Amino acid sequence: MKRFASLWRPQASSRHLGGFTLVEMLVAMTLLSLLVLAMGSALRATAQTEERVDQRLSRNDELRVTSGFLQSVLGRVSGLRRTGITSVDESPYLLRADSKELVWVGVMPARYGAAGRQFFRLSQANSGSSAALLLQFMPMDEPVLPGDWEGATTEVLVRDLTNFSLQYQDAGQDKPEWQSAWESKERLPTHVLVSLATRSSGVWPPLVVAMRPLIGSDPFGSGMATFGGSR
Repeated sequence: MKRFASLWRPQASSRHLGGFTLVEMLVAMTLLSLLVLAMGSALRATAQTEERVDQRLSRNDELRVTSGFLQSVLGRVSGLRRTGITSVDESPYLLRADSKELVWVGVMPARYGAAGRQFFRLSQANSGSSAALLLQFMPMDEPVLPGDWEGATTEVLVRDLTNFSLQYQDAGQDKPEWQSAWESKERLPTHVLVSLATRSSGVWPPLVVAMRPLIGSDPFGSGMATFGGSR
């Protein structure tokens, strides 16, 4: 019996050393779970970072395109005067400028395929819970500000707007200040400040656009507008 016992004990000890206890299995599973959780958190953080970078790049690209387009159309403003003015309180210029809308006469860059002088309108359009920044334009047939824009060509500049406002400035003044509406009867503004915010990108950097006049742009012979405070 003693001999059998001595032969049995080493075999039982060998099986015990070759396996894992329940506690060891639980510890290993816990460590593995923590490792998987850490890897998942790292992947999630990487994805969120990539999404933020993509949003920033998209916003920068949208800002660059919008700024370039507005610079090209506002940089060629016609200084035409209106006809049929009956009151001294009326502006003599083909311009309507307040905090939510800007209407002016200009020339579309040749690459956009719209020749001749155009009426332009920069404004916000609301559709349900969504809003967009629009640029509309139509040929100028006579020097009278249009009241109906149904037939105008429309370009969507920025989508998902949450805020939009315009301000105007005459840099030729001694102390130029931004104004929410342009009411001067003597001159046109030299700069426009466009403030934007969107649902996806938040508040945009302020966009300041110079309004540069076209030289000799009055085919109706009624005189040129004055820009920049010069007289």
